[in-house]
Order: sequence, then structure tokens, then C-alpha cells
Amino acid sequence: MKKIKPAFLPAILILCLLIGSIGNLTSVLGVPALLVVVLLGAGLYFGAPRLDHLSTRQLRWGIGLGLLAMLIAQVVVLHVMPNTVYHDPYRVLSQADQLAAGHMTWDITYFWRYANNVPLAYLLSLWLRLTQLVGLSTNLSVHLLSILVLDSFIALALHTIWQLSQRASLLVVAFGFFALTPFAYTYYLQVFYSDLPTMLVLLIIMRSLLNWSQKTSRQRWFAGSGLVVAVMLGAMLKPNMVVLLPALLIVGLILARQHLWRQAKLTLPILLIVLGFGLSLPATKVIDVAANYQPRTAFSFPATNWILMGYNQHRNGGYSGKDVGRAIKQPSQAARQRYNLKTIPKRIKTLGVVGVIRLWVVKLGIVLNVQGIQRWYNGGFRAAPSWYSNHAGFYQGLTVIGYVDATLLMWGALMLKLLRWRPDLTDPHQILALLAVTTALGYLAFHTLLWEVEPRYGQAILPLLWVALAAIPRQARQSRPRWANQASLLNSATALLVAFGAAGVLGAQMPQKQVIAAQRSQLSVQYHAKPKTVTPGTVLAEVVDVNAPANYFSVQIHAGSQVQVTLTTLATGQHYRLTMAGSVARLHHQLAAGKYRITVQNLTTRGQQVDVTHTYHYQLAAHPLTVNGQSQPTTSLIYTCMQR
Repeated sequence: MKKIKPAFLPAILILCLLIGSIGNLTSVLGVPALLVVVLLGAGLYFGAPRLDHLSTRQLRWGIGLGLLAMLIAQVVVLHVMPNTVYHDPYRVLSQADQLAAGHMTWDITYFWRYANNVPLAYLLSLWLRLTQLVGLSTNLSVHLLSILVLDSFIALALHTIWQLSQRASLLVVAFGFFALTPFAYTYYLQVFYSDLPTMLVLLIIMRSLLNWSQKTSRQRWFAGSGLVVAVMLGAMLKPNMVVLLPALLIVGLILARQHLWRQAKLTLPILLIVLGFGLSLPATKVIDVAANYQPRTAFSFPATNWILMGYNQHRNGGYSGKDVGRAIKQPSQAARQRYNLKTIPKRIKTLGVVGVIRLWVVKLGIVLNVQGIQRWYNGGFRAAPSWYSNHAGFYQGLTVIGYVDATLLMWGALMLKLLRWRPDLTDPHQILALLAVTTALGYLAFHTLLWEVEPRYGQAILPLLWVALAAIPRQARQSRPRWANQASLLNSATALLVAFGAAGVLGAQMPQKQVIAAQRSQLSVQYHAKPKTVTPGTVLAEVVDVNAPANYFSVQIHAGSQVQVTLTTLATGQHYRLTMAGSVARLHHQLAAGKYRITVQNLTTRGQQVDVTHTYHYQLAAHPLTVNGQSQPTTSLIYTCMQR
């Protein structure tokens, strides 16, 4: 029997995905998730031939109706369960809202530290200005943009997968991945940030290179123009897209070694990609001028700050508040650079060879972990419906199992293909697959060996993995037994029962804090956001919808502030006095579902500071903040209501 020996680059990707798979199964839901993967994988294996017999007409109608149902579900989710966006995406959204209102100032230090988000904020402000011309609110505009980018990515991915594979079964499975899992309804739908546009850009780049050698001059002109624009935008939004360049170099060297460079005809597209990266630099400068943004090196962090965090073993190479705090205390960017260049070698020496390798493995597991897709930059729903809050453990468990299993199934199918793949680089599709594999490895290497990590970073390779899966030719189909169809249905049904059962039993047992209602969007004190000065006698009030029982309520005030904070049940008039703990006023008491009013009063003779979030057109909460009875619809207190 001939041994299976994968090619070098595919073998590395297989190893990475195996580590990622193990990392995704390290939770209380890991065992049922693994069982569901096995059952669903077997069901799809047995059912693939039947799916492949679907006609083109059946596929079009089925997937078309499915995408329509997906869109309706997305609109319902955004309407019923809007979340409170916080951290980086909110700061970008807030700045875009400010720029769109004509206030061309940069009032917090965040963008001086993280200048890479300036283009995103400015481009988003242009979209807000455009939609304001047709009377759309900022909230609706952001939701519309999320749907447009997300659904364009899904539709384009499905079209690309069909073009590359011509397999109905793979197309149906891809539709299931995108439309029947949390992918289409959680983070990418509810939080607009640079992650999804980057994935769309990568997909467009791969599509532009698809069958390049067979394109006509007119087709190359259009594809080349799109390629330059896509690379330029991608490089502005996410500088780590530069990993595409070494990936192209590696693929080019492999082609040259096999004397296939001329046949592949990739010289022009590579030059266009380099041009796109080159144009991103002056384009960023143009945006800086148009947005009235001026960098300040006194606040900016050198790239070595992220490398420093990447080798912080106490944070497993992730974001470190202590490292950031030390960097802030340094008097200048040059001082930060000197400190980093001195500390990074010390950390590597302390880790040792074994420690560094262990840290790399841990970081790889983190960057490929998809369990928290619903929590990424989600501070909790603004007012979660009672049906969700009362069974939150079940829904959250189902979300974890659903996306983990969908991801592992896709990875498993790709690993099986990579295991047997011997790249035939006379085939344009396989050249594209090799480029997708190499670029994916570039992203993983960048964050594993060099940069700091977060789970969502690994999602950038998602379009690359789907391109590789579709472009690598399948092995000769083996015959299926007569009972294959029945086995497929039985396995799939059993998998669903296991998923729902595990989500119900284990999800309910998982100890976790459940946000019932929240407004946590803020610019943050660490970025020098200015609190509101409340004059003596002033009363701030805001109504909160609490749709399920809770036992904790907090309102962020400001460190050192002396105000009285109360919570009132509107139905009964019962008052609860919140006690100060640092910068937060807290209440530990059982609260029934209903409407409550937060009241913040300055009973002193001096002005007091209160952290209040203000926007120009973006509505943060369902009810406005009132100041001495005057309504301010785009202003809100910062509060959290939880069941702990």
C-alpha cells in the first residue's frame, strides 16, 4: 500500500489546522461538538453523491430561496437583538459619526496610538454621509452596510466555490456553513469592523487571479483594475495583508523551479498587487489630510509593541494591559522602541527554546479558536428578549457547537484533500489553491511567530481555505453502499439531536454571567475621553428595558465623583440606592423584569464628573438620556444589567 505523504506547504497547514481543531474542543462542549462533527461528517460523506445529482435549476432555486430566508433572518436579528458595540469598533463608529456630522477633529488619543484605523473611520464616515442624503439614520446605515458587505461576501464565496469545483455537494455544504450557522447572524452582522471587509478583499483578490492566463485582454483590464483597488483598500484597512507579498514570492519561485512561470502568466498581476500596496501609502496620506488627522508620535506605539505582547507568556501572546500601561508611561515613541528592543530578547531568553515553541503552539490554538464568535466586541444585547435571556445557556451553547462544528467540518474536508494533494501547477486552479494555502500560512505565521493574537484574527484565512478546498481537485469517487442515503439522513438527524441536547443540558450548567440589558459603548478613560461635568442640582435620568429577571445593576460614573445614583421600578415606584465602588455605582439585588429608570443626581455644591457617551446621529440605547428633563436621544449613560 502506497504511503500518503503530503507536500511540504500543505503538510504545515494540516498541522496548524490540527492544533486549531484541538483548541476548539477544549471546553465543556468539546465532547458533544466532536461527536456532532463525526456524525455530520459521515452524513455528508454518504449523502454527497445524492447532492451531486441536483440539477443547476434546483441549486439556483434552493440556494436563492435559502439566501432570501437568511436575509430575512438577519433583518429580524438586527431589529430584535441589537447589541452594544464596544472597544475598537465603537471608537471607529463614533469617530465616523463625528466626521459625518462635519466635526473634523480627533478628540481622543486612540487614533494616535492606532493610526491603522483612521482610513476605516474616514471611509465609514463617507458611507454615513451618503446614506444621510437619502434620509437613513446612522443606526440603519451601519446595519445596511453590515448586511451589504456580509451578504456580498457570502454570495461571492458561493459563486467562487461553484466556479472552482462545479460540485453541487460542496456548494450546498458551503451554503450551510455561511447561512445556517452563527457566521451570518452574530459578529459579522452585528458589529461592523475591518475583519469582514478584509475577508471580502482577500476573496476579491483570489477571484481576480482566477484563470488569469486564460483571460482576454478586456477581462484582464477589468480584473487588474479591481485587483489594484482591492489590494490598496485591504492594505489600508489591515496592514498585515502584506503577507500576500512573500506568499506570491514563494509561489513564483516554485513555478520558476518547475519552468512554469511563463505559462502561468503571473508577472502582470503580481506587479499590480505590488502597485496596490504602493498606492496604499499615498492613499492613506490623502485620507489623513481629508479627515484633518495629524499623527502625534508622543502617543503612537511602534510595531515592536505588538511583538512585545506576542511574547508575553503570562497573556499567552495576547493583548496585555500591563504592557500597554508601561508603553503609555514612556515619554516618547523612541523611548517605547528602546524599551521594547531591550525587553523582547529578555522575554525570549526567559522562555527558552521549549518555552518559545510551547507559546507558538498556544498562540496558534488561540488564533484559530472560533468558540467566542458571538462575544467578539459584543458588550451584550441592549435589551435581550425574554425568550433569549430565559434560555441563554441553550442558545449560547448551540452557537458554540454550531460554529465550531461547521469550522471543523470544513477544516477536516480540506485536510483530507491536502493530505493527498500533489500540486499540478499546469492547472491554473491549483496555482490559485497553492497561493491560498501559502497566504493562509503567512497569516498564521505572522500572528504565531511575531505578533500578538486574538481568536478573531484567524478568521482572515477563511476565504483562503474555502478557495483551496474548492480549487484542489477531488479524488476519484468511491462507490457508496445502497444504504448510504438512509445512513446520511440518520447521521444528520442524530447530529442535530446531539447538538440540541448538549446545548440544552451542558449550556444550562455552564457558569456564566448573562447580560440582560446594557449600554457599554464608550471612548474610555484610557484614551482620555472627557467625562461630562454635572453642575449642582442637575439630574440625569434614563429608562432601561429589563426583559428578564436580573440580580446585578451597575452604572459607570467616574473615579472620585460624588453623585447619588438610584434605580427606580417604574411599575411600582420602588427605589434602590446604588453604592459606589471605584468608578462604578453598583446594586446587588434581585430585580424583576420590567422598566427601570436610572437617576444620577448631583446633590453637592460643586460640579461632579460623570462618564456619559455622546454621539451626533448614532442612537446608543432604546431610550434617551434626559438632563433636567431635556431629552438627548443620542446621549446615554454607561450601564450593565446582569444575571450573575
